[in-house]
Amino acid sequence: MPNSTTPRLAELRRQFGMRLRELREGHGLTQEQLGEMADVDRKTINRIENGMYSPHLDKVFQIADALEVPTRDLFEWEASSGRQ
Repeated sequence: MPNSTTPRLAELRRQFGMRLRELREGHGLTQEQLGEMADVDRKTINRIENGMYSPHLDKVFQIADALEVPTRDLFEWEASSGRQ
């Protein structure tokens, strides 16, 4: 299947992944630990954090539950953030 990701979607994926990493590290968790808690493969967590994968909504809910944060917290980042 061809990759039809637009530059905007790629940037949003990147920002979502950075936010996930920030929350995960803030909780002192490894990718593997979060994956186990959220019933998501560690490789999937890695791919999400690196902006290479866009998780289904159910997985987003599972990840938020595992981190014990409101789902919206995964989508709150500074639009002007230039971190890479």
